[in-house]
Amino acid sequence: MPILVVIILFACAIGIVLALITLSLQRISGRVVEQYKQKLDDANTIINQNAPPDSWVQPFRARIGERPDGVPYAPGEAIFYFVKGRDRSAEEIGEQARKHCLKRLRMLTSFMEKGNFYDDDRTKEMVVNSLKSEYDKWASCHWTDLVLTHDTDRSD
Repeated sequence: MPILVVIILFACAIGIVLALITLSLQRISGRVVEQYKQKLDDANTIINQNAPPDSWVQPFRARIGERPDGVPYAPGEAIFYFVKGRDRSAEEIGEQARKHCLKRLRMLTSFMEKGNFYDDDRTKEMVVNSLKSEYDKWASCHWTDLVLTHDTDRSD
């Protein structure tokens, strides 16, 4: 009789461990899918709007003191961002933002270049060349062209 209890407890323990492993794998795969989707959305935004995604530049806009809609923040409204960047000028923060965007675009281009999710090689080449072209533009532009340009302002 005691051996039967041990076997049942062992089977329950294995079941619980397997259930936890399954839940962990589902959660991890969900995060990976979200990251892939975000990268593809970022590439789409860059190619179609010729500008960085808002999520890339929004923290810098807030540190400079401007909302996405172009209206300045009210005093104390974005205090975290102002404290974080208080001893830096808008020019320094903007240049930091431009470098950040260039780094993210370089990483995104590498991801898209190595990706195996295209229907054919021409599509892959078009996407990668578009991203590289944007990189060249961003590398030579002034930071305000990237940071203070809003998605709602563009209609191309």
